[in-house]
Amino acid sequence: MKRIIRLCIVGLLLVVLASCSLFRPVQKEPLAQTKDVAQQIGEALVSEDGDVSAVSIAIMHEGAIVYSQGFGLRDVENNLPVDSHTRFNIGSISKIFTGASILLLEDEGLLKLDDKVVDLLPNFTMADERHKDITVRMLLNHTSGMPGTNMRNAFSDEPSSVYLQQSMQEFANSNLKHDAGAFSPYCNDGFTIAQVLVEHLSGIPFPQFLQERIFNPLGMNDSSVGFQPQEENMAYGYIERAIQLPVEYANITASGGLTSTALDLCRFVAIAMEPTLLREETITEYLGAQPPTYLLQSGYPPLLSYGLGWDFVSWEPYQSQGIQVLGKTGGTLEYSTMIFFLPQSQSAVVLLSAGHLDPIGTTLPIVDALLKETGQIPEKTKTEKAKALKTQPLPPDIETYSGYYYGGKGLLRLSFAPHTSSLRFETYDGSTFVETDTSRYIGDGIFENQSGTWNTFETLNTVPCLMEIRRPYNVAGIAMTKLSTQPSIEHSFTPSSYVPVNLPANDLYFPVFTVSFIEELPSHLIVDNAIYAITGQTETSMVLPALRDQAAPRLDENDHLITGSYICMNTSDIRALEKGEAITIDGDEKAVLREITEQGTFTCTVPEGGRIVVLGPDLSDLEDTLYSGSDQLEMDIFGSYVVFMADRPMVFQPSIT
Repeated sequence: MKRIIRLCIVGLLLVVLASCSLFRPVQKEPLAQTKDVAQQIGEALVSEDGDVSAVSIAIMHEGAIVYSQGFGLRDVENNLPVDSHTRFNIGSISKIFTGASILLLEDEGLLKLDDKVVDLLPNFTMADERHKDITVRMLLNHTSGMPGTNMRNAFSDEPSSVYLQQSMQEFANSNLKHDAGAFSPYCNDGFTIAQVLVEHLSGIPFPQFLQERIFNPLGMNDSSVGFQPQEENMAYGYIERAIQLPVEYANITASGGLTSTALDLCRFVAIAMEPTLLREETITEYLGAQPPTYLLQSGYPPLLSYGLGWDFVSWEPYQSQGIQVLGKTGGTLEYSTMIFFLPQSQSAVVLLSAGHLDPIGTTLPIVDALLKETGQIPEKTKTEKAKALKTQPLPPDIETYSGYYYGGKGLLRLSFAPHTSSLRFETYDGSTFVETDTSRYIGDGIFENQSGTWNTFETLNTVPCLMEIRRPYNVAGIAMTKLSTQPSIEHSFTPSSYVPVNLPANDLYFPVFTVSFIEELPSHLIVDNAIYAITGQTETSMVLPALRDQAAPRLDENDHLITGSYICMNTSDIRALEKGEAITIDGDEKAVLREITEQGTFTCTVPEGGRIVVLGPDLSDLEDTLYSGSDQLEMDIFGSYVVFMADRPMVFQPSIT
């Protein structure tokens, strides 16, 4: 009887416990909202319009991975999905590893950040004596003043062993665009010098240094310089998610040549910030802002606060809420990448893609969701409607800022209208200046246009600058700098298009340069994305201290245009392809150019190791055998240009029938 009662009591307890479990609130998955945002973004990227074929997203919080997911296909032909070990080119995210490498050398006492580079690296020289003032810190915070990016042979379909040597030779002939430390236009060249410095002081190649000093200690088993031979798990780039692109090797190693995974990048920021790899005070330096001298003269905090390799070490609106957010974007010819790092909560969000996207804008919603769901910022923030400010009379000295400006939006003419207290924007469209915007003056040096954008003017390091203010945080960045107008001087430059003749046959980047002139600025010429002052018969100089990627063009004795490390032929000097002509490349020349002036079908076999590029009459890309993989061309290309390329002696046998 007692046994029956005991069994009944046990049964009753089991029923009660079962009932409790039925009515217990269901535990919500940690960071469910954040994960859902990441999932939606990843799925959208590989399904909506665009060329993104593969995506990897990882989220870390409090030092632990809470989400890791692949989207799309790493290999479309073989229907292989992206997984956590799929490697991507991470582009300029590589810079934060170069910064860490330099700091490792500092911890060993081999250098100090404010040492002069020439004192550490005797073979570093430039045509500009100001290069002797460049410090190690300036290489990493974009303030060195170096031209920007040596693009020749920077990206190829196989690793190059000569990019560093070629770059050092190019730097020896280059000038600075501003005094060392003065401004901070984005600059890959500084990181190339940093790589040479690491190799010189450590005595080992940079890839070996990264492997032994960073990748191995941190367990980054899926990271390396470039893709490995016979790589089994990499995300290929595609055109329209259908045509596979050549495997991309970024020979510009220290500024953009690493391959990695989203998980490995989380491992880096999780462990590298602990005082096991770097000393505590060194980590503080690594996570801090590294401002140029012009910010000491500006009345505004910077829009982007560069770090030692980081694009920014603070980001609004989080900074004003006491949350530090660091970030680094990456972009190559085939990949787009982003890493956000939040040191206070040991959090990170990494997004890697094969294809092109806006790295910050795409990844930021995940960061925002993480901060809100973890209670670091409010779920909803109060947004007060901006108070409309009345138009004020123009300041008496504002007219000194009228004139011609150049920046990311091209060439503009700015003028003031006192009767309406307004600033007038006129944009150069290739032939004339057309009014594109007006802003009214609202006081405190600020002009506001109809869309609410704020601009102001400041003179920084003696350079008049148009600043763009980001509201409501009142941080600002240089949008454009003013050009000095001078009378025309005699010169030999002509408006025309130019094609490189010294391009390596496996270079994935094939540029075409256009030289043009502006009637209103007779002492200047425009080449691609920059304007230069003509200083002599065949020489120019850089006049844009805040613009990235410049190379003052000049003419050589053969009337070739020299821009950076490219030697370019004027299209008007390209000979017509003669009937039955064999094209011989003897090993000294990298390319031979011909114009097709005969009607008919152009036919040519591409020898092994050779390359043919066909440019239309307007110099648009019609064919490139490096990308198509074709070894036989048969095209109707009357009026077009053909570039025959090889890095060793070779004969092409074209014909027109």
